[in-house]
Amino acid sequence: MTGAVAAPEVPDFPEARISHDYLLGGSVTLKQPVDGYRAAVDAVLLAASVSITSRRDEKILDVGAAVGSAGLCVARRLESAKVTGVELQDDLYALFCRNVAENNMADRVCPIHGDINNSKLPLVAESFDQVISNPPYYAGGTRPANESRATAHQEGSADLKDWIGFCLKMVRQKGRITLVHRADHLDRIIGLLHGRAGDMTVYPIWSKADSDAPLRVIVSARKGVASPLTMRRGLVLHDAAGVYLPETDVLLRNPLPLPGF
Repeated sequence: MTGAVAAPEVPDFPEARISHDYLLGGSVTLKQPVDGYRAAVDAVLLAASVSITSRRDEKILDVGAAVGSAGLCVARRLESAKVTGVELQDDLYALFCRNVAENNMADRVCPIHGDINNSKLPLVAESFDQVISNPPYYAGGTRPANESRATAHQEGSADLKDWIGFCLKMVRQKGRITLVHRADHLDRIIGLLHGRAGDMTVYPIWSKADSDAPLRVIVSARKGVASPLTMRRGLVLHDAAGVYLPETDVLLRNPLPLPGF
């Protein structure tokens, strides 16, 4: 970890285009673009999947940190966590720095600006106990008109294979990587982890109890370990009317671990 992180001015990002939001019941404040990439439930659930059982679990890397939502939620919930977040986009990185400062997390959350494809990125292989990531969800097709949203949600110079490869490169042997992604890409994720990580847990996220298929999936695995896959029951987000279920609402509003993970 480095010392205090300066909060640079957001390039071409006037205050009128920044929203001031809150996660975990207001315990995490978040500045993010009004129009562009915006943190969603996925980031909170990803953060809730992280646990620390010893000092060997404390150093955590968030790959594709955006404005820092997942990493800040991890740091707020787990007092011993030391989080580094790497983000490519200039404006999101600048907001990440501001969010770290405004949440008084400069001693435990370190933003890094750069591309995971860049060999000069100031990160050391196998130096993290855990790596978490919310990789881009879409492999191509029509790009959203908003460039920030397109870069965040669509695979570009780094596809899912590159993304998972980088996560595995950064985590120590027997360390854990945890991803949240589209459930219909589970086969890709398992295939890319096969032979490289095991002790895998698959945790589906359902929109409603009667949904035909899960919306998202959280996949966690340990590098260099060969153990069977475990499928969890997962989490249902909404009732039939589309309102968050009480247990989901409690999870989203409080710094709690993911139930049954």
